[in-house]
Amino acid sequence: MAAATTIEALRQWLKTCPLIAGEQEATGAAFRIAGLEEDATAFSIEDSPGDPIVDTYLSGWDMAKNYLLLSRREYGETDLQNIRSSGFFEQLADWVLQQNARRQLPDLSGCGRGRTATGVFVTSTGFIVTSEAGSCRMQMQLRLAYYQPRY
Repeated sequence: MAAATTIEALRQWLKTCPLIAGEQEATGAAFRIAGLEEDATAFSIEDSPGDPIVDTYLSGWDMAKNYLLLSRREYGETDLQNIRSSGFFEQLADWVLQQNARRQLPDLSGCGRGRTATGVFVTSTGFIVTSEAGSCRMQMQLRLAYYQPRY
């Protein structure tokens, strides 16, 4: 079944990434929309502000929506450096690039208005936003580009 919103379509697409799927299988990590848990390993995707219209044509618009991919991870005191250098977000960025090259993009057919994904781009690489005793919050910014015909 196709997703009804672009954020859900992007979430479903990201869940096909072996890194995220592996993390979910190993830790039971949830993957929510706008709801990162405070005390467990988890993923969340959230809207990020930005002008959605990139270009205007007689037939429609090239549009883009920005999203934050958030991750909370547990760690011990000696593990913080390992988290920083683990390369999770670097590997995730590589996966996004590979999917673009293969044209394996989010399915927007259920989002209405004839939307078609044209690419997913990493606009900010992953980094630690906050760290507290026992866990840290990491994020990267993604941009979903798509075409939407006029009606």
